[in-house]
Amino acid sequence: MDNAITSTDDREKVPPGCLIYVTPDCTDSAVQKRARGFLNEGVALVSFSFRRTRYNEEFVPDWPNIELGKTTERKLLKRISVFLQALRIFHRHRHMWRSAALIYARNLDLALLAMFGKMVTRSRAPLVYEALDIHPALTVRGIRGTLLRWLERRVLARCHLLVVSSPAFLRNYFQPMQRYNGQSFLLENKWPSQQMSQLPRQIPYTITEPEPQWTIGWFGNIRCAKSLEILTELADALPDRVRIYLRGWVSLLGEQKLMDVICQRDNMVYDGQYVAPTEFPDIYSKVHFNWCVDLDDGDNSLWLIPNRLYEGGYFGIPALAIAAHETGRVVRQRGLGLTLESPVADHLKSLFAKMTSDDYAVMRRGIESLPESCFVDHGDIARLLDMASFGETHPPAGSGQLESLPTADQARQMQK
Repeated sequence: MDNAITSTDDREKVPPGCLIYVTPDCTDSAVQKRARGFLNEGVALVSFSFRRTRYNEEFVPDWPNIELGKTTERKLLKRISVFLQALRIFHRHRHMWRSAALIYARNLDLALLAMFGKMVTRSRAPLVYEALDIHPALTVRGIRGTLLRWLERRVLARCHLLVVSSPAFLRNYFQPMQRYNGQSFLLENKWPSQQMSQLPRQIPYTITEPEPQWTIGWFGNIRCAKSLEILTELADALPDRVRIYLRGWVSLLGEQKLMDVICQRDNMVYDGQYVAPTEFPDIYSKVHFNWCVDLDDGDNSLWLIPNRLYEGGYFGIPALAIAAHETGRVVRQRGLGLTLESPVADHLKSLFAKMTSDDYAVMRRGIESLPESCFVDHGDIARLLDMASFGETHPPAGSGQLESLPTADQARQMQK
């Protein structure tokens, strides 16, 4: 791979003062989104990433990247041998770790790995822990949950900054359960403006008259079995009024299970994977509503705010969300669509049986009129980097005072 760094001595390859990004999957669009955000700010970035065999498998990062091996989603214990191999790779690149300005790790397992990586490389760089999800095992009772929460508290005690994608993670988990009172930053799941500004905000849509057929789009990580049950029930109840259109990666749900359902119905379509963000205008132009519901992931489902809420909202697509969930709170507060009460399938049937084109037009115009900053990152990454570099919280003992992250150009000048 052109951008892989394989030399034992990396001092000549990467400028000092870089940001090291430890990631679970270099092919994941969310990882690419964060990397793009850092690069757009001019930061000298190097990622240490695993790779998963699921989608976008041929992707090669166009920034310096060191691959750590292959892992499997949600199989935490099976990753131990792969993580030991990763520590050996960290040690080979110890010069880079020692000269890094910041180490940024996504999710608990990678934050633990980065913490041990600092030990084996003797790096003094501050650690940032980004939590995009709360793994279900972290909130259960019993030995496993207790052990994982204890491990996470070790990370929280040693990290300089906690980054969350939803305020509910702090409000319902980190503060009350983990007793965390350190520095935190809310970084919503928005794409950088440099990538999204190339895409038109207003996309055309059509509504059949006099009896509209409404298309609900379910995009991204298609993993929720309960969502499939609800949407199937809706499709069966209103075959002439509702169509379900799916695009993305069928993960924990299983593609065969999905196809068994879809093949029996003319008003349900799975149209394969897509490339984010370049194909957003195409996929969202085919739908009227954006399914922003997750019901199969324990407390995480209650607290998360999905990527697709921002992606669809950018194009004016009204969201469908559970009223009692954090996503529903955001949808209701910001006027981003419709919130659903239990039983969800019955509420959906009632909504779409009487939905009119005028109702929809008013809702859509309201979302299209919202500022672009509601859906796209305009300076959030820059503020995050400022806080990571100049935050008021004292760094862990022995880590030294934080310095401002150099830009890529500044780092190259330092190397000369």
